[in-house]
Amino acid sequence: MTPMTELTGSPGFAAPLAGKKLSRRRAVALELVATVTLTISLVVAATAVSLGNRSPVERPSAAAPAAPLDHAQGR
Repeated sequence: MTPMTELTGSPGFAAPLAGKKLSRRRAVALELVATVTLTISLVVAATAVSLGNRSPVERPSAAAPAAPLDHAQGR
């Protein structure tokens, strides 16, 4: 018979405490990156909506072309 390996006190495939601490730090860092990214995207979206809602007086309209000049009549 082969001797049994030394028991670690953690059943199954439980990660060691150092691994749990490192994975928790990764999770917190991922949450922070996600929060910052979401905040930036919301600011960009709000800016785009506010620029799109400007009144027509503030921006020129391309729907009404300028009247052509009549060079033949000397005007």
